[in-house]
Amino acid sequence: MSASSSATDSACVVAVDIGTQTTRAALVSPLGEVLDVATTPVELFAPAPGWAEQRPIDWWNATLANLSTVLARNPDRRVLAVGVGAAMHSVVPVDADGAPVAERVGIWSDKRGAAIAEELAARPDAADLVRLAGNLPTPAWSGIKIAWYARHEPELYRRAHAFPVTKDYLNLCLTGVLATDHTEASGAFLYDAERGEWSEALCAAVGVDRAKLPPILASGDVIGGVTAEVAALTGLPAGTPVVAGAGDMLCQLAATGLHSVGRVTEISGTASIIAGYAEAPHPDTRVMNLRAAAGGWVHFGIGDAAGLCMRWIADELCEGVTEAARRTGASRYDLLTALAADVPAGSDGLMFLPYLLGERTLGSPHARGAFIGITPGHDRAALVRAVMEGVCYDLRLALDLFQPDRTGAQLRVTGGGATSPLWNRIRADLYGMPVATLATSDGGIVGAAICALVGAGCYASVAEAAERIVVESGTRYEPGPDIAAYASAYERFRAFHDALIPVWKAYL
Repeated sequence: MSASSSATDSACVVAVDIGTQTTRAALVSPLGEVLDVATTPVELFAPAPGWAEQRPIDWWNATLANLSTVLARNPDRRVLAVGVGAAMHSVVPVDADGAPVAERVGIWSDKRGAAIAEELAARPDAADLVRLAGNLPTPAWSGIKIAWYARHEPELYRRAHAFPVTKDYLNLCLTGVLATDHTEASGAFLYDAERGEWSEALCAAVGVDRAKLPPILASGDVIGGVTAEVAALTGLPAGTPVVAGAGDMLCQLAATGLHSVGRVTEISGTASIIAGYAEAPHPDTRVMNLRAAAGGWVHFGIGDAAGLCMRWIADELCEGVTEAARRTGASRYDLLTALAADVPAGSDGLMFLPYLLGERTLGSPHARGAFIGITPGHDRAALVRAVMEGVCYDLRLALDLFQPDRTGAQLRVTGGGATSPLWNRIRADLYGMPVATLATSDGGIVGAAICALVGAGCYASVAEAAERIVVESGTRYEPGPDIAAYASAYERFRAFHDALIPVWKAYL
């Protein structure tokens, strides 16, 4: 079936998106139009510094509720396939029946495996392991989370038949089939980057039993069909194909058309990511690498707490703005950025280090957020602008590594932060490249739908689907006169960042 022919009837795919704060299920047309969405919040737990947990059963119950809601509202829609995208690197220990054997699990931002990552980095063969994996060891990677269970909860590790990540756990619930895809496998520090398969050498080094890892498929491959039990609970037809899907970051990148060399994307969300496409992992080990849903690789840097920093400042330092938003119905983030728009570039010397959840590879997992250079002349508006700039300074550290020459390059930005004109102007001036927004910022949903559309036969590949579906909004931000101010401020940011790395490690 071609996309053009199916677009004229009731055909659609179901896309499921599991985020840090909310879960969603949507119906999406073969041309990428989001037809309807149902949303349910999920709870986040932080029982200790550096820990971040959620309950797998909450993801599944919310998904059942969202699917039931959206399908009940659209009884005449014909579902071709299901695609799931989810926050990455969370591992769910499950028994042989697919039931979780832990009530709560560490999510992508959980740093409890930091000591294991540091031990791997200190091994005599560390350089060989890094070349094999295509990445430095960090506590974010799912394999290191599995190793934490093996070391600190050995009985739970023994009882676990397998350790699927969030998306793969949901696919297991939908189909009864255990599988993963290359986007998630490449983020495990257990994956041979050259061969595209699990590595016995890495499994041995990390301390993970290879038998507890699922088979690896392409993101658009069908892994199985919806079970009769799930069909009765949701309204999905039994046997509906379910594809392997992709991690949420790679879904979002697919939904920006990041599948050819020279393209650059920023995802502005709870975590913010800046990424470029390549055919192989980047040789600089400070750059992180993951397989793209379309094949090939993405080079990227990530700020684990980028959007969280904005939420924090709104919650803790801007109560009046929050109250004004409640009173007027306006977005509190729009009100905050309206204040910040009057602050000059560089925030009058004020710097913010956006490390509320630490850093991955460009600093220390022990890093923390900090304002530097506060004077009596700085007000709330300056604090907000410094946070926005600090997120971009941090992402530029990675951008300078994998895309040092930005001549002729353009950045596509998506996610919640892409809706801010001020933030987009900051990006254009601070990165020194034009910034374009997209017609839809719903990248997680659209990317999961792209995978499902490939599995349904509407497109031959993820890249083909993205070329047909992804459209820019027409709004474009060109670098302006603040380039010079940001060039100077960025050097100060780098100096503070680099100077504090040993301090964080020594005292936190």
